[in-house]
Amino acid sequence: MVVRVTMDKGVFLGYGNLDDLELVGRAFGYDIYVGQEGSTFRDVWVYDRNVTKRVRYCRNGVETRYRIVAKVEMSKDRRAWHVDLLQVDSRYKGNNLAVKIYRFLMRKMDITLMAGSSQSPGGRYVWNKLAKSNDVTVYARKSPYSKIIDFPKSGKRELIGKVFDLYDSDAEIFAVAG
Repeated sequence: MVVRVTMDKGVFLGYGNLDDLELVGRAFGYDIYVGQEGSTFRDVWVYDRNVTKRVRYCRNGVETRYRIVAKVEMSKDRRAWHVDLLQVDSRYKGNNLAVKIYRFLMRKMDITLMAGSSQSPGGRYVWNKLAKSNDVTVYARKSPYSKIIDFPKSGKRELIGKVFDLYDSDAEIFAVAG
């Protein structure tokens, strides 16, 4: 079920270090790392390696931290990765980073993404832009175990289902590369 919600527009993710993170790749000028949470939960971090901050410690010396551009929290739901939350730092908004991150994850990690159970207007817009991409297929199911599948078309700001209502119903929305 995809429910419409509202969220704060200003997000400042700060700086972070690269400990316990695995580099997945570099794309659109940023480094993309995956946390080692396990098989059912994953955090994806996007770092800007050009913007650093040095933190001094009394005993350990100096540590370099990098600016966090975006963070994606995902959980495994049957055969797809459910997007629980995606945040893009306010300084990097307006570059379609969410769409680029989703497309990168689908291609590089060979996964199917599932829309979050609650979407902000920006989240609905991102899935709408994904549907416009030639290299991404967006489809929806009427309910979790339904055989009724719809290939929604992109609207002005959000997806429009041809067969059933996508929002405020039991529908699930998926995206796959290719």
